[in-house]
Amino acid sequence: MSKSKLNFTRTTTDKLTVKAGVLSEDCSHIAYTDENDCEQVVRVADLLAAFKNQVIDFSVALKTDEDLELIGSDSEYDSEIDDSDEM
Repeated sequence: MSKSKLNFTRTTTDKLTVKAGVLSEDCSHIAYTDENDCEQVVRVADLLAAFKNQVIDFSVALKTDEDLELIGSDSEYDSEIDDSDEM
């Protein structure tokens, strides 16, 4: 007998997110600003305790902002725009 092509599965995902947190030098704490604009410091181990002895996917992202130079008026793109105005 073949397996049914109809499956019914309920998936529950527990997710922990700290936005714009700063990891301490020894990687044991994260400092962040809460919804009341108060700085909080929490131990990483305390955050992960709810997931103890569970299979997890672990992800960390590093976000950096960089100011970019504006292209000057002598660029090739600007000269193409100037040429198209003459038509």
